[in-house]
Amino acid sequence: MSSTYSFQLRHDRNGCIVEKTETVGGKTVRWTYAYDKQGRLFEAHLDNRLICQCHYDRDGRRQQDYFPKTHGSQVRNYRYRLDNRLQQAGNNGYTHDEQGFRSLWNHEGSYTLYEYAPDYRLLKATQEDEDVVFEFAHDENGQREAKYRNGELVEAYRWLDFLRLAGFHDGEAAYRFLYRTGERTPYAMEREDGATATLHYDQVGSLRVVADQSGNVIKEVLYDPFGGIIEDSNPALRIPIGFAGGLHDRDLGFVRFGWRDYDTFTSRWTAPDPMGDAGGDPDWYGYCLDDPVNGADPLGLFVFGKRPLGFLPDSWHWIGTDGSTADKGNYELKHEHGFYEDGTGDNIGLGNDKMLKNEEISKYKLEETHFDDTLMREAQSSLDPGDYKLFKMGGQSNNCQDYADKLRERYRFLRTAKKY
Repeated sequence: MSSTYSFQLRHDRNGCIVEKTETVGGKTVRWTYAYDKQGRLFEAHLDNRLICQCHYDRDGRRQQDYFPKTHGSQVRNYRYRLDNRLQQAGNNGYTHDEQGFRSLWNHEGSYTLYEYAPDYRLLKATQEDEDVVFEFAHDENGQREAKYRNGELVEAYRWLDFLRLAGFHDGEAAYRFLYRTGERTPYAMEREDGATATLHYDQVGSLRVVADQSGNVIKEVLYDPFGGIIEDSNPALRIPIGFAGGLHDRDLGFVRFGWRDYDTFTSRWTAPDPMGDAGGDPDWYGYCLDDPVNGADPLGLFVFGKRPLGFLPDSWHWIGTDGSTADKGNYELKHEHGFYEDGTGDNIGLGNDKMLKNEEISKYKLEETHFDDTLMREAQSSLDPGDYKLFKMGGQSNNCQDYADKLRERYRFLRTAKKY
């Protein structure tokens, strides 16, 4: 057990966490949690002080809340449109565009405008009263690459995969993250001058403590259960990993998980679930079924992509474009592969003599369609890939593109079976 940071959990008979004891540098605090009959978080106390209280309507949406340490001393009432788009939270008003992306936040006459691309990328946020404009650049896979404040670069990002950061630049120095195999969050970061720091997380992956090489705490962040920051002991040390291990934007109060931004102020996504009802929550903007203590929601999707075959240049994505005869016949000069976007780095595809599981996502042109990762794992485990056969001479082919199609077909079969 780490002497820098550790936690212990106590569960009820349903497996829900009802008590958490955290120790930071020898100092211990105690959280207690209570849930309603549907398993949604009702109350949280820290050392007997009320941190949050939430009430829900008959549709499972938050109806009223009270966050005295993070969102003010007033009770907030919520109001929604019929399509679950948030209209009001206390004295805050919200508007969404035609596609369901948040477009405006009105806080007592102070306006913030948001501009989203159809593929869920946040392009711009304008804080009108402060004459501040944040703009965001993205790589070819749609991942955030840079953040600008009034045209000046303030942060830059490098990615390992769809959810995990490889490193970042905070405007003064570059950092790289170090990961253990199969883990979603890094255990350490290294500055360009060689200085290292260890990173410590709670049960849902929120970054709680940063320690130097001697184990001294140099930053502690305390969150409410839905990600609002109660206290940050060293805000000058900016690390983009925050609540539940997501990409935390302190200026906007958003945490980005893959395709979507989560707003810690309202505990809601700013865009609808790309999976729709298949995502498991009829409220397409709700976070983690309103139980952020027992689980995180780091997107959990799966995507297919293609790259040119090994004897072709990496840039030759135009070979056999989507919808072409070669694409439909599964004889493109490309390898087709699938990637899990749940932070594990897992990937799968059929090779000419074995299953391929160590492909680099950066070499692939990804599809726009996404699948639920849990259901796709079921499809993968229930499907025999069979022997590789490149061409259809004397029967059916069974190449990487055929295998990808079989995965899609098995996924759709399982999804239909679960509905009925």
